[in-house]
Amino acid sequence: MSKQRVENSKTKAWEYYELGKRYNESLTPNQYNLVNTNIEFFAGNQWMHLPETQAMSKLPKPVFNILKRVASLFVASLTSSATAVSFEPLTYYDGENMNDPDTNASVYATAEVRNLFEKFKMEYRIREALLDGAQTGDYAAHFYFDADALPYGGAFGAYRGEIEMELIDGINVMFGNPTENNIQRQPYILVVGRDTVGNLRAEAEHVRRNKRYKYTGDPDEIISDDDTLHFAGQGGRLETQADDETAKATYVYLYTKVESDEPMFDPATGDPVLEDVVDRNGQPVYEKDDDGRPILGMDGAPIPKRKQMTRRVTTVHVTKSTQTATIYEDVDTGLSLYPVAFGNWERQKNQYHGRALITGLLPNQIYLNKLFALIMQHTQLAAFPKTLYNADMIPQWSNEVGQAIAVRNLQPGQSVDGAAVNLRPADMSNQIMLALDKTLAYTKECIGVTDAQMGNVKPDNTSALMVLQSTSEVPLENTRALLYEWIEDIGAILLDMMGTYYGRRPLVREKDFDDVITDPSGAPMLDPMTGQMQIRKVKHKVMEEFDFSQFKHLWFNTRVDVGATSYYSELATVQTLDNLRQDGTLDVIDYLERVPDKYIPRKDELIEKLQQFQAMNSQAQQPAAEAPGVGDAMLGALSPDKQFSQETPTTQNRYESLPSVAQRSIVR
Repeated sequence: MSKQRVENSKTKAWEYYELGKRYNESLTPNQYNLVNTNIEFFAGNQWMHLPETQAMSKLPKPVFNILKRVASLFVASLTSSATAVSFEPLTYYDGENMNDPDTNASVYATAEVRNLFEKFKMEYRIREALLDGAQTGDYAAHFYFDADALPYGGAFGAYRGEIEMELIDGINVMFGNPTENNIQRQPYILVVGRDTVGNLRAEAEHVRRNKRYKYTGDPDEIISDDDTLHFAGQGGRLETQADDETAKATYVYLYTKVESDEPMFDPATGDPVLEDVVDRNGQPVYEKDDDGRPILGMDGAPIPKRKQMTRRVTTVHVTKSTQTATIYEDVDTGLSLYPVAFGNWERQKNQYHGRALITGLLPNQIYLNKLFALIMQHTQLAAFPKTLYNADMIPQWSNEVGQAIAVRNLQPGQSVDGAAVNLRPADMSNQIMLALDKTLAYTKECIGVTDAQMGNVKPDNTSALMVLQSTSEVPLENTRALLYEWIEDIGAILLDMMGTYYGRRPLVREKDFDDVITDPSGAPMLDPMTGQMQIRKVKHKVMEEFDFSQFKHLWFNTRVDVGATSYYSELATVQTLDNLRQDGTLDVIDYLERVPDKYIPRKDELIEKLQQFQAMNSQAQQPAAEAPGVGDAMLGALSPDKQFSQETPTTQNRYESLPSVAQRSIVR
């Protein structure tokens, strides 16, 4: 059953925008107030909007910002592992191009998405998105196609069009069905933002000149407005006074999905695909002549009636408008997925907005700040004792250092001690500091913050630290899973956009090559066992042309690949490699290829030098092994000094120039 199409127009865009704002304001607490409060507390502005009373003006206003420390720690922990998107076919054949079986389409899809991630600086965008999620509960990415951009700066020909990405605030994305958190099931999606009037007018003028769009508006109808109340943070609500071109206006993207029937064709021949016609009961319908009698075939059986097969296709339409003007309206993007990826820090029941990390910590933060403020006030008032003195005996008291104080009316034999006395203030209860310590400790325990995460332990025992770190990561697993789901959604959106907009164009990707190992003179090194040239695998970036339009007819599984890069996991990796090297499982070249680059500078040069040395050593030992009376047992019994004393001077010099670790590996 087909769905009723949602109207996509400027009028509907602003009607839905008003509905979205009312929904956010109706939440408890108000979503806009909650987001702004979280942002200010994270920034350290934790004493705002206090009553202007005399007592409050004298109260110290300390800020012990545990919110920022915890949020930054969790974001760093979540992004300590590098992530990449890869595509796999459902089966081996499904990932292949039927017209070109030698080309694996999933390899090209993975390579292009990695190129786009490098262009977007995705590692930093993920950190920025998670910081938004920790403060506001949501993070979102909006993708669009810039048809005028030149891929690779035009270095590979006159190709145009690039996919662009922008991070947007969660409160600037509005769902048509706010109780459903699956963005692709929404009847419509709104993306709200602000831009200068000059930019919006230029975009409208460009659309008017483009024959692809049906444009009936006037760019001069775009005017500035003051609709900043529903944007996040002080920066979103405050703007500079500007002229007509640099003043800003709110714009809205309205995305809807439209279903239609598309005829199917055989990819091998290009002929239409036919199917049998059936009645309402599922029975086949046969061809009939003018008299209503079935037409028989050569075999005497009735000929079934056939029709061209169609498939249900969903495409995304978009409208972009301001409150006073239309930039473009109801444009068929050709996409199958909404170009918006939406993620939550923590999902909430029957609501598309997530719960922020900071939201649950606000009462604790306020309590700590208040208690510290009262402690400071007590310290200021009671740290120094009050002096009580007899005014009849001391006319005026002075706290000046070294200044004499006059005493009058002192009777004979009367002690001067009675002229003045220090009034000792009441001591502060020790339970106050105990309450502070317990509040901090229980807060850390409840949110899963440990000393291993915060770096308050020494890495003496890496195995124990790995266990502690793995245990401390458990509270973040749900948030990490939502992050990976968000990245997978981005991969699916990019695949959809590549298949829709790219066509045939160049692609830069890494490719494996066979490289001949050479000696210092440049001559190829020969394998002493086979006599053939020694080969090693190397990767080089190459440019290849590929037809991306086939992605519209292929189905891939999207997977997020994660590599651990945290400090303790790296230490454990190096320690494991050291153990494998010491027990002889790995030779020195295998060890160097797997150890992190930062531990051994110029590692590739060292590996190449070792490979050349081993090849030269094998060639030099081959004639000696074939000589009468010389065998493997005899060679094995020689000491390293005697072994290399029989080598050529060049070999001995190169051996002496190697590090001690490499020398031990070669003679082992």
